[in-house]
Amino acid sequence: MNKKILNSYSKFVLAILLITGVVISVYGLTKNEKLGVVARVTANILADQQYSHKKLDDKISEDCFDEYLNDIDPFKFYFTKEDIESFSKYRDSLDDMVKEGDVSFAFIATDRLLKRVKEYKEFAKTQLKKGFDYNKKEDFMINRKEAKHPAAAEQKELWRKKLKNDCLNAMMLKKISEEDKKKKKDKLTKEEQEKEKVAKLWSEKSPEERILKRIDATIKLIENWKPMDIMEMFVNALAHVYDPHSSYMSPETVEDFDIAMKLSLVGIGAVLTTENGYTKVVRIIKGGPADKDGSLEPEDRIIAVAQGDNAPEDVVDMPLSDVVQKIRGKKDTIVRLVVLKGKKGLGSLPQEIRLKRDLVKLGDKSASKKIREVKLSDGTVKRIGIIELPSFYIDFKGLNTGKKDYKSSFRDVKKILEEFKSENIDGIILDLRSNGGGGLIEAIRITGLFFDSGPVVQVKGINAPKAKIQYDLDNKTYFKGPLIVMVDKGSASATEIFAGALQDYGRAIIVGDEHTHGKGTVQTVMDLKTITKYYGIDFEPGNLKLTNAMFYRINGDSTQIKGVVPNIIFPSYFDALKTGEKNLKHALPFATVPPANYIYSNKYTKFIPELKKKSENRREKNKKFEQLKFNIKQLKEINDRKTVTLNQKQRWAEYKKEKEILDKEADAFKDSDDKKDKKEDIILDETVNIMKDLIKDVDSNKKENNILNKKIDAAKSLLEKADFNNNTKEEKQKVDDDR
Repeated sequence: MNKKILNSYSKFVLAILLITGVVISVYGLTKNEKLGVVARVTANILADQQYSHKKLDDKISEDCFDEYLNDIDPFKFYFTKEDIESFSKYRDSLDDMVKEGDVSFAFIATDRLLKRVKEYKEFAKTQLKKGFDYNKKEDFMINRKEAKHPAAAEQKELWRKKLKNDCLNAMMLKKISEEDKKKKKDKLTKEEQEKEKVAKLWSEKSPEERILKRIDATIKLIENWKPMDIMEMFVNALAHVYDPHSSYMSPETVEDFDIAMKLSLVGIGAVLTTENGYTKVVRIIKGGPADKDGSLEPEDRIIAVAQGDNAPEDVVDMPLSDVVQKIRGKKDTIVRLVVLKGKKGLGSLPQEIRLKRDLVKLGDKSASKKIREVKLSDGTVKRIGIIELPSFYIDFKGLNTGKKDYKSSFRDVKKILEEFKSENIDGIILDLRSNGGGGLIEAIRITGLFFDSGPVVQVKGINAPKAKIQYDLDNKTYFKGPLIVMVDKGSASATEIFAGALQDYGRAIIVGDEHTHGKGTVQTVMDLKTITKYYGIDFEPGNLKLTNAMFYRINGDSTQIKGVVPNIIFPSYFDALKTGEKNLKHALPFATVPPANYIYSNKYTKFIPELKKKSENRREKNKKFEQLKFNIKQLKEINDRKTVTLNQKQRWAEYKKEKEILDKEADAFKDSDDKKDKKEDIILDETVNIMKDLIKDVDSNKKENNILNKKIDAAKSLLEKADFNNNTKEEKQKVDDDR
């Protein structure tokens, strides 16, 4: 941490300790006093050093109150309206309490949560024995994020419907499996045998047994929370009120994180979240086991996890951290995931996906290249170079210690461009889809490979009067030809800086989703011990990740919220998902600063309107794009659904209707699906078509310019040779015509 930050905190930490009666030598602090010190220090850093500069006041208190209760009861399932009212005295006083090191509210709310979960268990035991009327027409709200807390008199009804829905889900899955089996007259394929095996293992335990086991697991989890765990959740809630990327990590979390990084995350390479009790796949990490296998996809819901050949263990309603621990394991061991495919709706048949665990590390997959040859209408063959860049990776340690062959995305991309030069490449496509960012210096240096020199990004710190411009100054261009950059909503941070700069210069045409992720903020990690150690505090207080700056494009716009909007937009599965920075709670707003001085060129961008029109015409006639649009529509309907019927007959009818639509769509593309490689990429294929059109337009433009230049030179020559004033009328007219 720099001296300026340390000096700014020396006074307030000393004041905190004196106000609360804690002397400088605090070796005798109790656990709760330690928690108080951490909370006070963290809260004051957030108020003073976080980018938005929000004061620790009643508004922050109210937001923190809601955030913490939402974190521990996200679906408004356990806390009643009366519980929230009983907590109301804390709503606008948490700011004052945390200033005094009082985090008692977190423990009071957690105790109430445990009490309600135990009550739910007793209710479930009675209700499951009693059973349900599946002929009754009623609905259950499966998405309760925006719902209100139920009154005490209404909660039992909510619990009953939740239990009924869980049982009905299990019954549906069993019925789907049985119907699927009846249709098979011939010998089952190996894949179908595996599906049947999964369905059988899944149905070994009754729905009632699985439900009660889940509730027991939740109770055990809460009972095992340590005081530091509870304090961490509370301070995290406070940090998230400032912005979604600021967070607190307890010493134990820091240690786990460090170990995980050293072990390079031995797992499957998937980013997961939790939604409506399911563990859902958010993103597949390039180069990881899941990416190489290709079976697991975003929006898939993991309902069970098995180790090796053991029976799958139900993970519905299990905390995400526990599910992640079950998925991770030793390198080269097998983990089996039972999933419901996201594209097939809630009634899809469980599928098993077998993955071999491996080292997963962002940046492990280096920049790679391939070449596509395309033929123009005149028979000319053009060569298109494609660079896939998974992240802006760099080995800072190797760089700082002078290691000659340190890992660097800039060096790898530069090498590829040098190879492309000898391979006579006519145009380059840079694929940055799902590139979550990386080193800022790498983004700046790689941007500079495509133009001579100039500004690339602006960075504004919390107390800076104006944004600082960062430049590429090497005065070298490694490729001057047509350039297209591919992005999607998974493209974030440094990727948005790169794409935004090349778009602002007019140097590249950007294609992809409706916009990139929209993360324009910068974080720093503070070891809180660097502050507390100066005051005799001898325990590990943990780390604080803090948002302390923001990125701005050279045109003055931040990449925050809006991201980078492509010049040509493709349909995407992300269109059906609420992803991106703008959907994160408490995200910092879009902002602007004065633009930097740079020169825009329309050398390539002038062709965008025609390129866009041609691409749209091609996609309208392409059955694969029609299928993509249909699948996106289906996925959007599934994600927008807030309620499900609890009537068995109606639920089955809805499943059959949905299945019929999906089957018809599958039949329509059966031939192409059977022949295509599972890694086929229609977005990349269409981008190649756009590059083909761009190369053709550039070549045509060159020819037109050459003809025009020849005419101009000829006219100049005539003027130089002729004495215009002494020419006859006919001669003057000829010179004018030539001119």
